[in-house]
Amino acid sequence: MATANASTNYLERRILHFIFKNNSLSFSSPGDSIYVGLATAVSAAETGSLTEATFTNYPRQQVAASGWTTVGADSTDTQTATNAANIEFPASGGTNNTITHVFVVDASSSGNILFVGALDASKVIASGDIFRINAGNLTIELK
Repeated sequence: MATANASTNYLERRILHFIFKNNSLSFSSPGDSIYVGLATAVSAAETGSLTEATFTNYPRQQVAASGWTTVGADSTDTQTATNAANIEFPASGGTNNTITHVFVVDASSSGNILFVGALDASKVIASGDIFRINAGNLTIELK
């Protein structure tokens, strides 16, 4: 489930301001405040307009900076960040949701959505189901 070129307008604008405008939008590295969330619908990935999962017991999952593997060199066209360990969401407590997308955000609630990507196939989460992203299966790719 790669999210190639799926960065949001928010992130793209802050990267450009960081580089060309002396960080005039006060963009700082989220560091250990990176969370992975699940969405049931996305109306505009570029603006981060999505419907977040609501199944019982659902929280966004924090992935520290050490939980990502990055690959690429200055001479390489493609740069990637991939989850180094499983990202597991608690078992649903009874509310069903159909998960269609995964997103990366800089806060445990609200916050700024940085990346959005569609699942290879939608997944229905029913009572007792655990949604897991296996290590190496979530890749953020920039070209």
